[in-house]
Amino acid sequence: MISDLETGRRRGLDVADLIVLAAALRISPVQLLFPELPRGSVDVLPGRPHESHDAVRWFAGETGLFASSGDWETGTGESAKVWTREELAPEIDRITVTRQWLRAIASMRGAQSQITRALASEEPREQISTLEDLYDDARDRAEKLVRQMTELGMDVREGDPRV
Repeated sequence: MISDLETGRRRGLDVADLIVLAAALRISPVQLLFPELPRGSVDVLPGRPHESHDAVRWFAGETGLFASSGDWETGTGESAKVWTREELAPEIDRITVTRQWLRAIASMRGAQSQITRALASEEPREQISTLEDLYDDARDRAEKLVRQMTELGMDVREGDPRV
């Protein structure tokens, strides 16, 4: 595969090849797509240059791309381009809700282990009660997110995710 790319017999990689090559190199597949991290310029779409770190964040579903939203007139009468970040489509964004759910699960686990330590060291009841409230809040957040994920058609099975 690599020699075919080097000799020009092959012009590109499919996704499976990209993943296999990244695993062989022991790097993230996204690093093959955007090698000039963090500040190198890359066209994420034709004619849409971004810095590599922004491209990685978009590719990972953390944030939208920058788009020109017109010009702004400065105090000196000169015009400056204004850029805003596009939002990811919330009605189909599975990445953000998954991240939030995993954070809620991690918060539950953290509160659980703090409760266990507090009980073992016979901490005051008020402190244990506060930790229980933190656990309950995280559980409520996780349950709300599971409902949201189900509405998105995501497979949210019962069980404990490995965080």
